[in-house]
Amino acid sequence: MTTEGPKFNETNVYRVRRESRLNQGLFLCKLIIKKHGNIQIEGMGESISLVAKLSQILQKNGLATTTSIISASLDRENSRSINPKLTIVLTKSAQFDKLTEGLELRQ
Repeated sequence: MTTEGPKFNETNVYRVRRESRLNQGLFLCKLIIKKHGNIQIEGMGESISLVAKLSQILQKNGLATTTSIISASLDRENSRSINPKLTIVLTKSAQFDKLTEGLELRQ
């Protein structure tokens, strides 16, 4: 028996990493919103700007509306630096289904 983490789309959380791409992130965000109806986009350190960009683009294009924005500063154990964290929660807009008609979820 293997103990794997949750597969993609099992939760509504999208964690942005330093090497994440904007186009790929937008596509994955749309898939998560389509499946769950909302999304929680998280990022730490250098990737918080990408979290903000993703949420702004989704909102600007009428795909989602911002529910909450949470910012925090996390302390690292063996370091003096503080690591900023940004979490933005978005919900599906009324015209989301119309705008993403060609987007299909595969199981």
